[in-house]
Amino acid sequence: MADGFTELCAALTKIDLFGTAGDAMPRGAALAAAVQQGAPLLPPAYASAYVAPLQASLARLARQDPTTAETLTAAVYQHAGGNALAPLHRFLAVISNLYRSFLDKDKRANAGVPLVETLPPLAMFQHDGADGPFTLPIDAVQQIISGSAGVVSMPATYADHPVIWAALAHETGGHDVTHADTALLPELAKGIAAAFAGMPNDPSISRDDLARLWAYWIDESSADIYGLLNCGPAFVPNLAAFFAALNARGSGGAPTLRMESGFSQDDQNQLLDPHPTDLIRLNLGIGGIESLNALSAATRSAYVRQINDLGTRLASGDQITLVGNIPDDGGSLQPLQAKVPLGYMQQAARSVGGYIATAKLQALNGHSIQDIETWDDADEAKAVAIKGALLAGRPIGSLGDDAQLMAGATLALLEQPDRYNDVTRALNDALDRSFQADPIWGVPPVDAVYIRYARELVLR
Repeated sequence: MADGFTELCAALTKIDLFGTAGDAMPRGAALAAAVQQGAPLLPPAYASAYVAPLQASLARLARQDPTTAETLTAAVYQHAGGNALAPLHRFLAVISNLYRSFLDKDKRANAGVPLVETLPPLAMFQHDGADGPFTLPIDAVQQIISGSAGVVSMPATYADHPVIWAALAHETGGHDVTHADTALLPELAKGIAAAFAGMPNDPSISRDDLARLWAYWIDESSADIYGLLNCGPAFVPNLAAFFAALNARGSGGAPTLRMESGFSQDDQNQLLDPHPTDLIRLNLGIGGIESLNALSAATRSAYVRQINDLGTRLASGDQITLVGNIPDDGGSLQPLQAKVPLGYMQQAARSVGGYIATAKLQALNGHSIQDIETWDDADEAKAVAIKGALLAGRPIGSLGDDAQLMAGATLALLEQPDRYNDVTRALNDALDRSFQADPIWGVPPVDAVYIRYARELVLR
């Protein structure tokens, strides 16, 4: 995997990951007109759940943060057409598939888990990609416009690169799902200390600070594990390659993963980055992979070995540096400055990954998240078959669902990164088919009384 990973990082670094593309948000009366034009093109379920409250909030939105305004409005007006319409449809197909896998009513009923009645998030391509991909989950949208669907934003420069949409498993299969189960994240954060029960103490960071740190990181950590459960172990090297490319574009250096967590230069409160430090996210994933109870031990071990090798190659030192403020339960900012041995932080991350994947939660009626969704041997077999078809130049549209397609494409590119353009074309074709068949976005086929057969009945 190592050589393929390096070449894949180099290919992703060529994308303008923080650039601008597409059309800027209309202003004034043109914005209201654009939303009105796009509104009828959304499925009827979104009319009252999202479009109506959005239109009622347009005047107030226009005076707020332009990024938020564009995110909420473009989720509607970008349906009116343009060059990005086909990528938008593919984007929505992936989002719908990932989201429904965790919130499917039949899965939840079978597992005895409380049903969450929500629509899959909407999507848009951000004109200015400076913020990278992000999501406004359903609770944020409810607060801003009283809407009942989240929105996932991807920079418009990513529209032609569906392989990196695997990050959606973090956003849609992660944040949007954990925020739909409103009691889940607080319960995980409250019980985080249990993850470190078997670990020794280290003089560089107290056990209380370690628990406080990972409770602060629980939203992003859970999103990673949910992404892994949805897209399989291939999610981890995909995310690592994406972040290595982001770091290269941001710094102008070689693709790498950061070994420090700091705060934004624009943040007066100097809040610590809410994401776990880049490098140890590999170990967070390892903990999740080791806990996949329906995936064979041999497959788990192979992935763990490969990801450990990546971590060794990408490490640039032997310490993780933490500098920033963490808010306590009362909202006061508590400083954290520490240099922690890399091995200790890797062990902590691995423990947290296993904890998130296996914890029995009251928010899920005593179940773990794997009782709803997990990656199993059947999923892995389909991903491997998709990889084989891609490397052989065969179509993949009928070989698996969107998560399996993304995993298979990742595996193919880790093996033969020089096939990037071919894999992208095949993945686009498969996602076009997925959109057409999607239960939310697709158009049901007519029930014809008589079917005219093809002149030549030849199986392909």
